[in-house]
Amino acid sequence: MTVTILHEANSIDTDYVKRARLISDKFLELIILPTEQCNFRCTYCYEDFSIGRMQPETIAGIKAILDKRCPNLSYLNLAWFGGEPLVAKNIVLDISEYALSLVSKYPHLHYSSNMTTNGYLLDLNTASALANVGVTKYQISLDGPREIHNQSRIRADGKSTFERIWTNLLAIRDSSLPIYINLRLHFTIDTVKLIDPLLEDIKREFLPDSRFSVYFKSIERLGGTNDASIKIYSESEKNTAIKTLEAKLFGEKLQSPQNATLPDDYVCYASRPNSLVIRANGSVGKCTVALSDERNNIGTLRTDGRLDLIPGRFAPWVRGIQTLDPDVLGCPLVSLPTSDEIATNLQTKALAV
Repeated sequence: MTVTILHEANSIDTDYVKRARLISDKFLELIILPTEQCNFRCTYCYEDFSIGRMQPETIAGIKAILDKRCPNLSYLNLAWFGGEPLVAKNIVLDISEYALSLVSKYPHLHYSSNMTTNGYLLDLNTASALANVGVTKYQISLDGPREIHNQSRIRADGKSTFERIWTNLLAIRDSSLPIYINLRLHFTIDTVKLIDPLLEDIKREFLPDSRFSVYFKSIERLGGTNDASIKIYSESEKNTAIKTLEAKLFGEKLQSPQNATLPDDYVCYASRPNSLVIRANGSVGKCTVALSDERNNIGTLRTDGRLDLIPGRFAPWVRGIQTLDPDVLGCPLVSLPTSDEIATNLQTKALAV
């Protein structure tokens, strides 16, 4: 069986393909939360962990929607999120194996899969099992060197996490697994001057390996219980800090493999009509940040693969596709209509019929 796995450097992933993905019904991205529980309790996290593991009915619904859509798709991407998706590794493997079976059935279908994980459970055996079912791209966050990271990215039982993550990363580096890891390095106003030792370690251990890339991200206020204690950069200060960190890691004359700032034509996944978030309880959303926002509950996935959408909830998220407003396309949540405005708009349309 030949399976086409898309990577960012794959020649098939042209600018045309990227643009087409925004609206084409030949493209489908499902961002799947196999569990909303997590083995970490990061101090800045915005999730409330109120939903547990995905139930068989929702798993069946995902497989059913794949059955319905894959015959007519050109590209399928499954993105794994959480919680921590590897807390429910068996669900990830189950659905991924099913997706691969459809890829073998429909030779025209190109398949890719990625995961946002804290890396604690991504040992070599797990990474190998995931690679075998097409999960080949990962985002793993570090908050600084060991002593800094272990103050903010802590286990649910309060224990440290850096050593285990670092060991897993080294094991993957020493393997020949065809997987790609994007190290997301977090910083704050307080820690930005303390992460140089980590940069030196990454430069030595991972930058020589083309499977590893790095980008920098400042910690933001995203709705967590500790938001008030997070010091926020201005946009210009943040960009200056990122450029300084990039110069330290990549060199003054070298360009970062990842752009420090988003490109002008960036379109958030939540703005794309063909991208959906499937939560562990079967509810359907558009955004992985606004998990507690009722506007982000756009419907329910049924066991037969049917999407029961709540009237008026889907259109506001994809309004940027119609207006082409770059700010809305970049983040539809920022100016998303309120629930009252959505209801009023529905009433107005009903009266106009």
